[in-house]
Amino acid sequence: MKKLLKFAFFLLFTAAYSQNISDYSFVYIAGRTGDFDANKYGLATLLSSNLTGKKYVVISENNDSWPEAPKNNPCGVLKAELVDASTFLKNKLQINFKDCSGKTVASYEAKTNIKEFQPGFIDALNTATKTLPASNPVQLAVTTRTELPKQTAARGPELGKSSQSQNSGTKSESKAQTFSNGTLNFNRIYISDNQFILVNPKNSTPYAIFKASTKKDVYRVQLQDGTQTLGYIEDGAIIIELPNADGSYRKEVFKETAKVVY
Repeated sequence: MKKLLKFAFFLLFTAAYSQNISDYSFVYIAGRTGDFDANKYGLATLLSSNLTGKKYVVISENNDSWPEAPKNNPCGVLKAELVDASTFLKNKLQINFKDCSGKTVASYEAKTNIKEFQPGFIDALNTATKTLPASNPVQLAVTTRTELPKQTAARGPELGKSSQSQNSGTKSESKAQTFSNGTLNFNRIYISDNQFILVNPKNSTPYAIFKASTKKDVYRVQLQDGTQTLGYIEDGAIIIELPNADGSYRKEVFKETAKVVY
């Protein structure tokens, strides 16, 4: 309960990080994973058909064409990656489902005795998706990270009642944290006590993932392109050290903008 009082999910984060693939409704299929073309041998089309049969809504990889629901909640969308895991003797296919932080929520793998590539991969994909659970999304309470009075924090049972009332449709005031460097705007979303991300509401891939270091307010940061660097909190601003071509670093400062009350 104390964790709920300290950290809760941003408004857009209603369905993500639940750890079960069946908790999601929307899935998009990555066009390419490494050197592997997802629609080689028609695999992406077949996966889309199999997902639809399991009641998932398959949307375009291009988020500009997404329906309103996933656009408003990009972290409620899963990314499906097709990976060629073949060995010398066996055709093998792996399907990874990842959330908006890049964390693998579920992974399915199957190999086939069929040696020809196209029928072999098709057989492996059908086998891998047989055990895929049907979509059965769970709607989580919509809350945000807020400071609560100390006396409220000590009353655990009443928090449970409050959470239930939100699930049943009762509205409560919440605030969204938005940070900007003057050009880019990102929402800060807490994943756990020691991890948060900066994410563009129009893009399901995080701009940066922050993991706490052993020093207070200093974080190990992974940028969208895979670059590893450091970040820290200073005077309420989020600062990321970005590498220059000559090996030096520059500061990218994101300051909190006015909160939007819902």
